[in-house]
Amino acid sequence: MENQTKIFVDNAIGQSSEYNMLMNLSRLSVSKHLIDEHFTLIWANEYYYELIGYPKEEYERLFENRPDKFYAADPENWKILVDKVTETLASGASGYQLIGRMRHKSGRMMWVKLSNIFTDEMINGHRVSYTVMADVSELQQTLLEQSITYNNIPGFIAKFRIRENGFEFVEANEKFTRLFGRSDYALDSPVAVRNPAVLRDNHELMRRGEPVNFVLQAREKDGNNVWLQVSGECMDWQDGDPLYLFVYIDISELLEQRELQKQTSRRLEQLAFVDPVTEGRNRTSFDIDAGGAIRSAAPGSYALVWLDIQKFKLVNDFFGVEAGDRVLRHCYKSVQAHLEDGEYVARLAADGFNLLLWDATRERLEERLNRMAEDVNRFEPIVRRKYIISFSAGIYHIDDPSLPLIQIQDRANIARKNAGAAVGNGLCACRMYSEQDRLRSLREKEMENRMRGALERGEFIVYLQPKQSLKKSSIAGAEALVRWNAPEGLISPAEFIPLFEQNGFIVDLDLYVFEQVCAMQRKWLDNGVAAVPVSVNMSRTHLSDPHFLDHYESIRQKYGAPPGLLEIELTESLVFENPQLLIRFIDQIRAHGYHCSIDDFGSGYSSLNILKDLNVNALKLDRVFFSSKEVGNAREQVVIVSVIDLARKLSMVTVAEGVETEPQVDFLRRTECDMVQGYVFSRPVPLAEFERMAYGREIAA
Repeated sequence: MENQTKIFVDNAIGQSSEYNMLMNLSRLSVSKHLIDEHFTLIWANEYYYELIGYPKEEYERLFENRPDKFYAADPENWKILVDKVTETLASGASGYQLIGRMRHKSGRMMWVKLSNIFTDEMINGHRVSYTVMADVSELQQTLLEQSITYNNIPGFIAKFRIRENGFEFVEANEKFTRLFGRSDYALDSPVAVRNPAVLRDNHELMRRGEPVNFVLQAREKDGNNVWLQVSGECMDWQDGDPLYLFVYIDISELLEQRELQKQTSRRLEQLAFVDPVTEGRNRTSFDIDAGGAIRSAAPGSYALVWLDIQKFKLVNDFFGVEAGDRVLRHCYKSVQAHLEDGEYVARLAADGFNLLLWDATRERLEERLNRMAEDVNRFEPIVRRKYIISFSAGIYHIDDPSLPLIQIQDRANIARKNAGAAVGNGLCACRMYSEQDRLRSLREKEMENRMRGALERGEFIVYLQPKQSLKKSSIAGAEALVRWNAPEGLISPAEFIPLFEQNGFIVDLDLYVFEQVCAMQRKWLDNGVAAVPVSVNMSRTHLSDPHFLDHYESIRQKYGAPPGLLEIELTESLVFENPQLLIRFIDQIRAHGYHCSIDDFGSGYSSLNILKDLNVNALKLDRVFFSSKEVGNAREQVVIVSVIDLARKLSMVTVAEGVETEPQVDFLRRTECDMVQGYVFSRPVPLAEFERMAYGREIAA
């Protein structure tokens, strides 16, 4: 029996080794803790230390294997963990899952997902728990759990006579009797369909007196079915029949644990490597397989493609979020169907996909990507709604496989961001990564490094572009525009504004410009001049903060600037992106006394119908309305007149932007447009020059 027990202990150890191997392959942190006041660490694999950033020796020296010391700088996060453990223990649950914050050695706060199980193992009077931990800061979402506990396996002993036509019970030990409730339990009892077949296969061996080992299903006296590992050896012979001593090991829980382990392993593998939306590869899987393929290939073998669905938000708006997920899943499968051996695809985030393709000419790669896009558009719901999905793609030829994958991906993404300006044939606009992209990336990084210092040093200067009243032929207002007066000279807003909108610094810059405008209004009022209203641009980034207006109000009140002299401009594109949200924000802006205008009207997805719901003071017509210098196109005139007339009936002031010629001014005057803003009257000018134009003199501070 000791030999048989060893077999199953070895099997259990083998299963544990397989689990550890899986953890290592999956690069997951696994640790073992005492449930004491410190949650003392008693064992961890290498990825535990890799995750938190501390080498094992340093962790032990600094924190003495005490997580409470590790969390000393973050007591609130430690309390959350302690409360969770306490609550779980009190409930009698076997474990818990928790997403919390943890500080990396570098100081970076991580979101980590903890999957913990309490065991019955005791060390020094304390229970032992196992924890699987994963960094879920970027990965959109990782569940790790494992529950493996092997109990002592009870053994039963019985003796049978192996007759020519079956099995005859001889005797059994007390455990056998307790389990089955009687001592004459038949070895060949047909509890399970598989039993007769198993015994038939082994009967001939037993008739010859050879050792056997098989699994049977039996029924306990309380009616429960159990799985038994049966090992038998011939102990004697009686009248030509072998007498066998059988050792039964109840492996029901072991089999359940194995099945649980298989399920958990499959679940861990799915969580670690499968994207829940597309049901295909995720970033981790792509990084491992595609990264390995790149490193093992010769230079110039592969090209990495960053593929994005253009305006995917519209897909969700048209079809709904669930249908949008189905579209993403269909995109993945359509792209995957075009891949050759050695090529890979994964959804990295939102509507962004990465493809590793065998390198080819630009024409060949564009042809393949467009064929993929065509297949995507064969999706039945898209066809039925007559909606066309288009893509933008950035392509990077991998001529240096030693580059980190993240750098390769960044270069493809940089090219993708500029794909809109590239000439796209078909449904996918493609752009190759170039030296210009590299230089632009370096330039953007340089500006990003300097932007905060530049704001503190006052390098950002507010210029004002006058708004000319067509009725009074005088300056009736102005728009505040920002310029970066860097040591090397002026940097164009077209160069830094898109960057700041991307990295979020635009919020700080918008508030800075607003403060400068409040200060100049205060100066004008204190000097007794008839101050004209000044408008400021507000980036859509502000609208992600429901309390964004509090920052503006705090600045305005600091200078005592009348809100009626301040106008907030919101771009027309916001109307289409989220009209209900925009309507609420406009109402808030107006409720605080500010004027509000829609900027760039007509540049995108303008809908005249939405104007009835927008409680704005002014409508700024984009320069796209004035396609001709002379405004000689009759259809163009009809559109402009209609928009101005509608705005007037809705009590909105109209401002024509980008006006450059006198014939345009004359036409707008005849159509009773209220104001004109453009080079025909003035370019954006510094404050002192604007004051001379509007007030006839510079206003002293």
